[in-house]
Amino acid sequence: MIFLKETDKLLAKPLTKMFTFKKYLYIFIILTVLASFALFFSSLKSNDAISRLSPKNPSSSDKLNQQLSSSQIPLHINLADFYQTYGQKLLGNDDLKIISRDEWGADNNFANPDYINNLCQKITCSLDEYDPENTFSEEEYLKARGLLINYQNNFQNYNNLFLQTQQKENGIDYEYLPVEEIIIHHTAGKFTLDLDESIKEIQRIYLLHAIQRRWRDIGYHFLIDGKGRIFEGNLGGKYSVGAHTYYHNEGSIGIALMGDFRKGHNVLTKEMKDSLIKLILYLKKEYKWDFSNKEFYLKKKDLSGREWSDKFIKGHKELDIHLIPTACPGIEPQKLREMIYPYLFVTL
Repeated sequence: MIFLKETDKLLAKPLTKMFTFKKYLYIFIILTVLASFALFFSSLKSNDAISRLSPKNPSSSDKLNQQLSSSQIPLHINLADFYQTYGQKLLGNDDLKIISRDEWGADNNFANPDYINNLCQKITCSLDEYDPENTFSEEEYLKARGLLINYQNNFQNYNNLFLQTQQKENGIDYEYLPVEEIIIHHTAGKFTLDLDESIKEIQRIYLLHAIQRRWRDIGYHFLIDGKGRIFEGNLGGKYSVGAHTYYHNEGSIGIALMGDFRKGHNVLTKEMKDSLIKLILYLKKEYKWDFSNKEFYLKKKDLSGREWSDKFIKGHKELDIHLIPTACPGIEPQKLREMIYPYLFVTL
Protein backbone atom coordinates (compact mmCIF):
# COMPACT_ATOMS: atom_id res chain seq x y z
CA MET A 1 0.00 0.00 0.00
CA ILE A 2 2.87 2.43 0.73
CA PHE A 3 4.35 1.78 -2.70
CA LEU A 4 1.01 2.51 -4.36
CA LYS A 5 0.64 5.74 -2.44
CA GLU A 6 4.11 6.88 -3.42
CA THR A 7 3.33 5.97 -7.03
CA ASP A 8 0.19 8.06 -6.93
CA LYS A 9 2.19 11.00 -5.63
CA LEU A 10 4.72 10.73 -8.42
CA LEU A 11 2.08 10.41 -11.12
CA ALA A 12 0.26 13.39 -9.72
CA LYS A 13 3.23 15.70 -10.29
CA PRO A 14 2.93 18.02 -13.33
CA LEU A 15 4.85 16.92 -16.42
CA THR A 16 7.52 19.13 -17.89
CA LYS A 17 7.40 20.30 -21.47
CA MET A 18 10.29 17.95 -22.35
CA PHE A 19 8.35 14.77 -21.60
CA THR A 20 5.02 13.54 -22.73
CA PHE A 21 2.94 11.66 -20.20
CA LYS A 22 3.69 8.38 -21.96
CA LYS A 23 7.46 8.92 -21.82
CA TYR A 24 7.26 9.97 -18.20
CA LEU A 25 5.38 6.78 -17.34
CA TYR A 26 7.93 4.61 -19.15
CA ILE A 27 10.80 6.26 -17.26
CA PHE A 28 9.00 5.85 -13.96
CA ILE A 29 8.44 2.12 -14.61
CA ILE A 30 12.10 1.61 -15.50
CA LEU A 31 13.26 3.44 -12.37
CA THR A 32 10.85 1.40 -10.25
CA VAL A 33 12.17 -1.88 -11.66
CA LEU A 34 15.78 -0.79 -11.07
CA ALA A 35 14.96 0.23 -7.51
CA SER A 36 13.31 -3.16 -6.89
CA PHE A 37 16.43 -4.97 -8.10
CA ALA A 38 18.57 -2.80 -5.84
CA LEU A 39 16.43 -3.61 -2.81
CA PHE A 40 16.45 -7.31 -3.67
CA PHE A 41 20.25 -7.55 -3.89
CA SER A 42 20.59 -5.41 -0.79
CA SER A 43 18.44 -7.87 1.17
CA LEU A 44 20.56 -10.77 -0.09
CA LYS A 45 23.69 -9.07 1.23
CA SER A 46 21.94 -8.47 4.52
CA ASN A 47 21.02 -12.15 4.83
CA ASP A 48 24.60 -13.15 3.99
CA ALA A 49 25.86 -10.89 6.74
CA ILE A 50 23.39 -12.42 9.18
CA SER A 51 24.44 -15.96 8.30
CA ARG A 52 28.10 -15.10 8.94
CA LEU A 53 27.35 -14.13 12.54
CA SER A 54 27.62 -17.35 14.53
CA PRO A 55 24.82 -17.82 17.09
CA LYS A 56 27.13 -20.18 18.99
CA ASN A 57 29.13 -17.17 20.14
CA PRO A 58 27.19 -15.35 22.91
CA SER A 59 28.64 -11.96 22.01
CA SER A 60 27.65 -12.48 18.37
CA SER A 61 24.17 -13.52 19.47
CA ASP A 62 23.79 -10.38 21.57
CA LYS A 63 24.91 -8.16 18.69
CA LEU A 64 22.62 -9.96 16.29
CA ASN A 65 19.61 -9.66 18.58
CA GLN A 66 20.27 -5.92 18.82
CA GLN A 67 20.78 -5.41 15.09
CA LEU A 68 17.89 -7.45 13.70
CA SER A 69 14.23 -6.56 13.96
CA SER A 70 11.74 -9.29 14.85
CA SER A 71 10.12 -8.96 11.42
CA GLN A 72 13.08 -10.56 9.65
CA ILE A 73 12.77 -14.05 8.26
CA PRO A 74 14.40 -16.87 10.26
CA LEU A 75 17.16 -18.39 8.18
CA HIS A 76 16.10 -22.01 8.66
CA ILE A 77 12.71 -21.72 6.93
CA ASN A 78 12.20 -22.22 3.19
CA LEU A 79 9.86 -19.63 1.69
CA ALA A 80 9.94 -21.16 -1.78
CA ASP A 81 8.66 -24.44 -0.36
CA PHE A 82 6.00 -22.57 1.61
CA TYR A 83 4.51 -20.89 -1.44
CA GLN A 84 4.76 -24.03 -3.58
CA THR A 85 3.34 -26.60 -1.16
CA TYR A 86 1.11 -25.02 1.51
CA GLY A 87 -2.07 -27.02 1.99
CA GLN A 88 -0.64 -30.31 0.73
CA LYS A 89 -1.46 -33.45 2.69
CA LEU A 90 1.37 -35.03 4.69
CA LEU A 91 0.66 -38.75 4.98
CA GLY A 92 4.17 -40.14 5.21
CA ASN A 93 6.23 -42.19 2.77
CA ASP A 94 7.55 -45.74 2.32
CA ASP A 95 9.35 -45.49 5.67
CA LEU A 96 6.66 -43.69 7.67
CA LYS A 97 2.94 -44.44 7.81
CA ILE A 98 0.56 -41.65 8.86
CA ILE A 99 -3.01 -42.82 9.41
CA SER A 100 -5.26 -40.45 7.47
CA ARG A 101 -8.39 -38.70 8.70
CA ASP A 102 -10.47 -40.95 6.47
CA GLU A 103 -8.92 -44.00 8.11
CA TRP A 104 -9.65 -42.85 11.65
CA GLY A 105 -13.13 -41.65 10.75
CA ALA A 106 -13.05 -37.85 10.77
CA ASP A 107 -16.49 -36.42 9.99
CA ASN A 108 -16.31 -33.22 7.94
CA ASN A 109 -19.79 -32.31 9.20
CA PHE A 110 -17.99 -31.28 12.40
CA ALA A 111 -16.92 -28.13 10.52
CA ASN A 112 -20.52 -27.15 9.71
CA PRO A 113 -21.79 -24.46 12.14
CA ASP A 114 -25.40 -25.64 11.79
CA TYR A 115 -24.38 -29.22 12.55
CA ILE A 116 -22.40 -27.98 15.57
CA ASN A 117 -25.35 -25.96 16.87
CA ASN A 118 -27.74 -28.88 16.51
CA LEU A 119 -25.38 -31.32 18.22
CA CYS A 120 -24.69 -28.85 21.01
CA GLN A 121 -28.37 -29.00 21.95
CA LYS A 122 -27.71 -32.62 23.02
CA ILE A 123 -24.23 -32.36 24.58
CA THR A 124 -22.36 -29.79 26.67
CA CYS A 125 -20.58 -27.17 24.53
CA SER A 126 -19.09 -23.71 24.87
CA LEU A 127 -21.70 -21.05 24.21
CA ASP A 128 -19.31 -19.43 21.76
CA GLU A 129 -15.96 -20.49 20.30
CA TYR A 130 -13.82 -21.59 23.24
CA ASP A 131 -11.38 -18.89 24.33
CA PRO A 132 -8.79 -19.75 27.00
CA GLU A 133 -8.92 -16.13 28.18
CA ASN A 134 -12.29 -16.93 29.76
CA THR A 135 -10.42 -19.00 32.36
CA PHE A 136 -7.70 -16.41 33.10
CA SER A 137 -7.23 -14.70 36.42
CA GLU A 138 -6.93 -10.91 36.45
CA GLU A 139 -3.12 -11.11 36.47
CA GLU A 140 -3.11 -13.67 33.65
CA TYR A 141 -5.46 -11.47 31.65
CA LEU A 142 -3.06 -8.54 32.00
CA LYS A 143 -0.21 -10.78 30.78
CA ALA A 144 -2.40 -11.73 27.83
CA ARG A 145 -2.95 -8.06 26.97
CA GLY A 146 0.81 -7.55 27.00
CA LEU A 147 1.18 -10.54 24.70
CA LEU A 148 -1.36 -9.03 22.31
CA ILE A 149 0.47 -5.69 22.25
CA ASN A 150 3.79 -7.41 21.58
CA TYR A 151 2.24 -9.48 18.81
CA GLN A 152 0.78 -6.38 17.15
CA ASN A 153 4.07 -4.49 17.41
CA ASN A 154 6.44 -7.27 16.39
CA PHE A 155 4.72 -10.01 14.40
CA GLN A 156 1.38 -8.95 12.98
CA ASN A 157 2.90 -7.27 9.92
CA TYR A 158 5.23 -10.25 9.41
CA ASN A 159 2.29 -12.67 9.46
CA ASN A 160 0.14 -10.45 7.24
CA LEU A 161 2.96 -10.38 4.69
CA PHE A 162 3.07 -14.17 4.28
CA LEU A 163 -0.46 -15.23 5.22
CA GLN A 164 -2.20 -17.49 2.71
CA THR A 165 -5.65 -19.10 2.85
CA GLN A 166 -7.13 -22.16 1.23
CA GLN A 167 -10.60 -23.66 1.53
CA LYS A 168 -10.76 -27.41 2.14
CA GLU A 169 -13.56 -29.88 1.48
CA ASN A 170 -15.06 -29.33 4.94
CA GLY A 171 -15.72 -25.69 4.02
CA ILE A 172 -13.11 -24.17 6.36
CA ASP A 173 -10.80 -21.49 5.03
CA TYR A 174 -7.53 -22.58 6.63
CA GLU A 175 -4.72 -20.10 7.19
CA TYR A 176 -1.10 -20.83 6.29
CA LEU A 177 2.20 -19.35 7.46
CA PRO A 178 5.87 -20.42 7.27
CA VAL A 179 6.66 -22.89 10.07
CA GLU A 180 9.62 -22.13 12.31
CA GLU A 181 9.17 -24.46 15.31
CA ILE A 182 7.53 -27.63 16.66
CA ILE A 183 5.53 -27.72 19.90
CA ILE A 184 5.03 -31.02 21.71
CA HIS A 185 1.88 -31.74 23.76
CA HIS A 186 0.26 -34.60 25.57
CA THR A 187 -3.48 -35.09 25.37
CA ALA A 188 -3.74 -35.71 29.16
CA GLY A 189 -6.38 -38.30 28.28
CA LYS A 190 -6.53 -42.03 27.76
CA PHE A 191 -3.34 -43.93 27.00
CA THR A 192 -4.09 -46.47 24.27
CA LEU A 193 -2.27 -49.38 22.66
CA ASP A 194 -5.09 -51.01 20.71
CA LEU A 195 -5.84 -49.41 17.32
CA ASP A 196 -9.61 -49.35 17.85
CA GLU A 197 -9.17 -47.76 21.26
CA SER A 198 -6.80 -45.17 19.82
CA ILE A 199 -9.33 -44.27 17.13
CA LYS A 200 -12.05 -43.87 19.75
CA GLU A 201 -9.77 -41.58 21.77
CA ILE A 202 -8.93 -39.44 18.73
CA GLN A 203 -12.61 -39.16 17.89
CA ARG A 204 -13.23 -38.01 21.49
CA ILE A 205 -10.56 -35.30 21.12
CA TYR A 206 -11.99 -34.36 17.72
CA LEU A 207 -15.47 -33.97 19.26
CA LEU A 208 -14.05 -31.88 22.10
CA HIS A 209 -12.12 -29.52 19.81
CA ALA A 210 -14.40 -29.25 16.79
CA ILE A 211 -17.85 -29.39 18.43
CA GLN A 212 -17.66 -28.68 22.13
CA ARG A 213 -15.09 -25.92 21.77
CA ARG A 214 -16.55 -24.90 18.39
CA TRP A 215 -13.14 -24.84 16.66
CA ARG A 216 -14.60 -26.84 13.72
CA ASP A 217 -11.56 -29.14 13.55
CA ILE A 218 -9.01 -30.87 15.75
CA GLY A 219 -6.34 -28.50 17.01
CA TYR A 220 -3.26 -30.71 16.59
CA HIS A 221 -1.44 -31.44 13.35
CA PHE A 222 -0.40 -34.97 14.36
CA LEU A 223 -1.10 -37.41 17.20
CA ILE A 224 0.90 -40.47 18.33
CA ASP A 225 -0.58 -43.37 20.31
CA GLY A 226 1.09 -45.79 22.72
CA LYS A 227 2.07 -48.19 19.94
CA GLY A 228 3.75 -45.42 17.97
CA ARG A 229 1.00 -45.07 15.37
CA ILE A 230 0.91 -41.59 13.87
CA PHE A 231 -2.44 -40.01 13.02
CA GLU A 232 -3.22 -37.06 10.75
CA GLY A 233 -4.69 -34.13 12.69
CA ASN A 234 -6.42 -31.11 11.21
CA LEU A 235 -7.46 -31.08 7.57
CA GLY A 236 -5.48 -27.96 6.69
CA GLY A 237 -2.36 -29.89 5.76
CA LYS A 238 1.14 -28.56 5.33
CA TYR A 239 1.87 -25.14 6.89
CA SER A 240 -1.67 -24.82 8.28
CA VAL A 241 -2.23 -22.83 11.47
CA GLY A 242 -3.52 -25.14 14.19
CA ALA A 243 -5.13 -24.54 17.59
CA HIS A 244 -2.90 -25.89 20.33
CA THR A 245 -0.81 -23.15 21.99
CA TYR A 246 -2.12 -19.73 23.02
CA TYR A 247 -0.59 -17.02 20.79
CA HIS A 248 1.94 -19.48 19.36
CA ASN A 249 -0.24 -21.36 16.88
CA GLU A 250 1.06 -19.27 13.99
CA GLY A 251 4.30 -20.61 12.55
CA SER A 252 4.28 -23.84 14.55
CA ILE A 253 3.39 -27.54 14.25
CA GLY A 254 1.53 -29.14 17.16
CA ILE A 255 2.30 -32.81 17.84
CA ALA A 256 0.30 -34.55 20.59
CA LEU A 257 1.42 -37.64 22.49
CA MET A 258 -1.72 -39.57 23.45
CA GLY A 259 -1.87 -40.09 27.20
CA ASP A 260 -0.84 -38.36 30.41
CA PHE A 261 2.94 -38.31 30.81
CA ARG A 262 3.27 -36.52 34.12
CA LYS A 263 5.24 -38.36 36.79
CA GLY A 264 3.21 -41.18 38.26
CA HIS A 265 1.00 -41.52 35.22
CA ASN A 266 1.75 -43.02 31.79
CA VAL A 267 5.25 -43.75 30.52
CA LEU A 268 6.42 -42.85 27.05
CA THR A 269 6.94 -46.13 25.19
CA LYS A 270 9.88 -46.94 22.95
CA GLU A 271 7.46 -47.07 20.00
CA MET A 272 6.24 -43.54 20.78
CA LYS A 273 9.81 -42.24 21.06
CA ASP A 274 10.81 -43.85 17.77
CA SER A 275 7.74 -42.54 15.95
CA LEU A 276 8.18 -39.02 17.32
CA ILE A 277 11.77 -38.95 16.06
CA LYS A 278 10.81 -40.41 12.67
CA LEU A 279 7.93 -37.95 12.29
CA ILE A 280 10.14 -34.94 13.02
CA LEU A 281 12.81 -36.19 10.61
CA TYR A 282 10.08 -36.62 7.98
CA LEU A 283 8.84 -33.07 8.63
CA LYS A 284 12.39 -31.73 8.41
CA LYS A 285 12.64 -33.18 4.91
CA GLU A 286 9.15 -32.12 3.82
CA TYR A 287 9.51 -28.53 5.04
CA LYS A 288 13.10 -28.27 3.77
CA TRP A 289 14.30 -26.66 6.99
CA ASP A 290 17.97 -25.65 7.12
CA PHE A 291 19.62 -27.18 10.18
CA SER A 292 23.18 -26.15 9.33
CA ASN A 293 23.13 -24.18 12.61
CA LYS A 294 22.02 -25.64 15.92
CA GLU A 295 20.40 -22.39 16.98
CA PHE A 296 17.46 -20.63 15.39
CA TYR A 297 16.18 -17.07 15.29
CA LEU A 298 12.84 -17.72 17.03
CA LYS A 299 10.05 -15.74 18.62
CA LYS A 300 10.45 -15.02 22.30
CA LYS A 301 7.86 -16.50 24.65
CA ASP A 302 6.35 -13.06 25.32
CA LEU A 303 6.55 -12.06 21.61
CA SER A 304 8.69 -9.03 22.50
CA GLY A 305 10.97 -9.90 19.57
CA ARG A 306 13.23 -12.71 18.44
CA GLU A 307 16.25 -14.36 19.97
CA TRP A 308 18.77 -17.04 19.06
CA SER A 309 17.72 -20.27 20.70
CA ASP A 310 18.29 -24.01 20.36
CA LYS A 311 14.62 -24.63 21.23
CA PHE A 312 13.34 -25.41 17.75
CA ILE A 313 11.39 -28.12 19.56
CA LYS A 314 9.47 -26.83 22.57
CA GLY A 315 7.13 -28.27 25.14
CA HIS A 316 3.76 -26.59 25.58
CA LYS A 317 4.65 -25.64 29.17
CA GLU A 318 7.52 -23.46 27.92
CA LEU A 319 5.05 -21.13 26.20
CA ASP A 320 2.16 -21.18 28.68
CA ILE A 321 1.29 -17.86 30.32
CA HIS A 322 -0.70 -19.18 33.29
CA LEU A 323 0.69 -18.27 36.71
CA ILE A 324 0.79 -22.01 37.38
CA PRO A 325 1.96 -23.31 33.98
CA THR A 326 0.48 -26.41 32.42
CA ALA A 327 2.39 -29.67 32.91
CA CYS A 328 1.97 -30.42 29.20
CA PRO A 329 3.60 -32.44 27.64
CA GLY A 330 4.25 -34.14 30.98
CA ILE A 331 7.83 -34.98 30.00
CA GLU A 332 10.39 -32.23 30.56
CA PRO A 333 10.93 -30.46 27.20
CA GLN A 334 14.72 -30.56 27.61
CA LYS A 335 14.57 -34.35 27.88
CA LEU A 336 12.61 -34.43 24.62
CA ARG A 337 15.25 -32.29 22.91
CA GLU A 338 18.03 -34.50 24.23
CA MET A 339 16.16 -37.50 22.85
CA ILE A 340 15.47 -36.03 19.40
CA TYR A 341 18.39 -33.71 18.58
CA PRO A 342 21.09 -36.37 18.08
CA TYR A 343 19.03 -37.61 15.13
CA LEU A 344 17.96 -34.18 13.94
CA PHE A 345 21.44 -32.70 13.70
CA VAL A 346 23.29 -35.77 12.47
CA THR A 347 25.95 -34.92 9.88
CA LEU A 348 26.59 -37.21 6.94
